[in-house]
Amino acid sequence: MNFIINKEVILENLQKVLGPTASKQNFPILNSVLISTIGNKLKFIATDLDVTIISSCEANIKEKGKIAVPMKRFISIIRELPLEEVAVEMSKNNLLIKCGKIEFKINTLNASEFPQIEEEKEASLIKIHPTTLEEMIRMTSFCVGYEDANYVLNGILFEINEDTISMIATDGKRLSFVKRKLPPNQPEVKTKISFILPIKAINELYKLIKDKEEDVFLFVKENRVGFDFKSTQFIARPIEGEFPNYSQYIPNENKDKLSVDRQKFILALRRADLLSTQDYQGVKLELKKDSLVISKSTPQLGEAKEVVDARYTGSSFEIGFNPNYIIDILKNLGDNEVSFEFFGADKPAVLRKEDFVYLILPMKI
Repeated sequence: MNFIINKEVILENLQKVLGPTASKQNFPILNSVLISTIGNKLKFIATDLDVTIISSCEANIKEKGKIAVPMKRFISIIRELPLEEVAVEMSKNNLLIKCGKIEFKINTLNASEFPQIEEEKEASLIKIHPTTLEEMIRMTSFCVGYEDANYVLNGILFEINEDTISMIATDGKRLSFVKRKLPPNQPEVKTKISFILPIKAINELYKLIKDKEEDVFLFVKENRVGFDFKSTQFIARPIEGEFPNYSQYIPNENKDKLSVDRQKFILALRRADLLSTQDYQGVKLELKKDSLVISKSTPQLGEAKEVVDARYTGSSFEIGFNPNYIIDILKNLGDNEVSFEFFGADKPAVLRKEDFVYLILPMKI
């Protein structure tokens, strides 16, 4: 193998596929990137067997071939090279890297040991705009149960039905549901498609689509879910299992609503949270007609109390929450004012917008 490529181009492609190699694997080959030539293009593949990322770009191919290179060492070298053309050449079991007057020689791995990756090119793909997908991930990913023993909660549930896509996440203490319309001119979705994508895969997908403009194409096949977009393909193994019937936990709309300035609410909750400890996480909210009183009392630390201007349409009462569960959703909204529905001191609070529901369970104070 022998090729010449611009430093910025090869670095961009290595960064795209870096994610699956980031955590230390039992098999060294999984910490490597497989680079192969196809016509006048280079293809980069990295996988941890659960998540696979494939990226391709044009290059000046002098000699065809395939190599497996330790990712961490290779990308570290490329990052430090000047902004010039990089010549890469395979010589026996070594990879020669030349850039101007700089030369590196690093050991490679046996490319035949790299897992066989089957790329998917489906005729019927579901089109999603990346800004829609990015927003939906942002509005749900913080609810995933990272350490939950119920492994189906360790991911986000995707549901595609006719012309809509929904994403749902819950850790058992809060739940986020968001639904959006798919772009027009889609292949017909005759039967409902659903799968749970693990949070590790979600995080890698988010990095790839962030700030992108070209459409993303989704495919689901057997035990694989893929997202295809310009010169990059992302493939992940979904979580097997039954996601909870989330709809039964979402109450009908309630007229008892608290309306408050979003930014003022965030700042007040953050100040109250300054007195939180592992054993005393809850913050008390006292709902009144024209104000919201936020207070916090922690033994051996002290007390905090703040009054925030607000409007509440129900009868006055007190309720406790983990403040971070409210902050998490508020910081992901763009509204100047937000409204929460309340159903009683021992019932969840609900923030509801068009095609979006966020539910938080209260806690004892």
